[in-house]
Amino acid sequence: MKTTYLIYKEINGIRQLVVATPEEWDAILKANKKLPETEQRRFELSCIEEEGELDRMYIEITAEEHHSWNSKNTVAQRNRKAGAEYVHLSLDAPIQDADVDSLHDTVASDFVLEGLASDRVLMEELYQALKAWKPWAPELLTIYMHGGRRSCTALLCKKYGLKERAIRYRKERFEEFVKKFLK
Repeated sequence: MKTTYLIYKEINGIRQLVVATPEEWDAILKANKKLPETEQRRFELSCIEEEGELDRMYIEITAEEHHSWNSKNTVAQRNRKAGAEYVHLSLDAPIQDADVDSLHDTVASDFVLEGLASDRVLMEELYQALKAWKPWAPELLTIYMHGGRRSCTALLCKKYGLKERAIRYRKERFEEFVKKFLK
């Protein structure tokens, strides 16, 4: 196994990553133990297998990079621990020694998953058709979907600097387009 240490050094006034000797590495680790946490140097371990041999590299990173990695790692660990508390079952998995073929048959539900998926596809197609038709139409669809049909006229007048009549005209054309599309 080969181990390489890459540390930051000032060379000709420029901070660069360079290969450190085992003695330099040992000195850095000893110094880190004596420093407060905010001043310690941080490293990440990268392992690569080449030709059946494992190469390890300790690469110095900035405090910001370490903080970013630590935040992501903490969230991932928390999610892993929380996920371990639950059992994930497929609704399509067969059930042994039961009167039903799968869990899907035992779940009482008023919604149809296939219908939900087809509705989503239809809305995406409508969005794309509106986008191709007029550049302002997808925004109007979003406003309508959030229940803002009646209150959006004043908002759009202010945003685009148009008169109320122009916005009402656009809304009428939009509604006609949607009705024709959904037929």
